[in-house]
Amino acid sequence: MLEFKNINAEVKDVDIASRTVSGYLSKFGNIDHHNDIMQKGAFAKSISERSNDIYFLYQHDWSRPLQKGFNVLKEDDNGLYFESEIVDTSYGLDAIKLYENGVLAQHSVGFETIKDNHIAGKPRVITEVKLWEGSVVTMASNPEAVFMGFKSLTLNEIKDQTSKILKLLRNGTLTDDTFIQLELALKMLQTKSFELGKKHSKETEPSKDTLTDVEPLLHKLSNFKL
Repeated sequence: MLEFKNINAEVKDVDIASRTVSGYLSKFGNIDHHNDIMQKGAFAKSISERSNDIYFLYQHDWSRPLQKGFNVLKEDDNGLYFESEIVDTSYGLDAIKLYENGVLAQHSVGFETIKDNHIAGKPRVITEVKLWEGSVVTMASNPEAVFMGFKSLTLNEIKDQTSKILKLLRNGTLTDDTFIQLELALKMLQTKSFELGKKHSKETEPSKDTLTDVEPLLHKLSNFKL
C-alpha cells in the first residue's frame, strides 16, 4: 500500500521554453496532518538504487506521467529536491501552464514505508521509504479526493486562487480533463467561501470590510459558467 505526503511546494523555477521545473517533492522535519515526520535520509536508498524507476506524475495518476526519472533528485537539508523536464504531451503542456500561473503550487510523494520509529503519544518518524513517484498536485490533491486542503485557506488565499483559475479558464488553452478539474476546484472554493461567510455571521457581526470582501467573491464564484 502506498502512502502519500503533500507539502506546500517551494517551486524554485519554471522554465517554459525547456519545460523544466525545479522545487521540492518532500520536506524534512515538519509534522504533517498524519502526525508523521519525514527524516533526512529516508529517500537515500531509493535515490541510490532505483532513481531511474521513480516517476514524476501529474496528480498521482500513473496514466499521465510527466517524466520517468528526474534530471536531478537529491536530498538536502530542507527536503527532497528535484529538477525535471516535463514531457511534450497535452497534459504535460497543461501542467506547465498551471505552474506558470501559480495554480499548481504543491507537490506530493507516493512511497512505501520501510523503517519508522513510533513512540506512543509522539509523531511517527519515517526513516526509510521505497519511493515510487513524486507528483505535482492541485490544491494538495490526493488519490482519494481530487481536491483537498481547503479547510485552512483564508479569504485572501481563496480570492487569489479563484483569480488564477478564472484567468486560465477564460484565456487558457487546456485539455478537457484539466478544464473539468479546475471547474471542480472553483466549486469547492465556492463552498469554502460560503463556510467563511457563515462563520463570520455566527461569531461576530460582519464588518463592512468583511462584507465588501466576501460578497463580490461569492457572486463571482456563484455565477461562473464555462
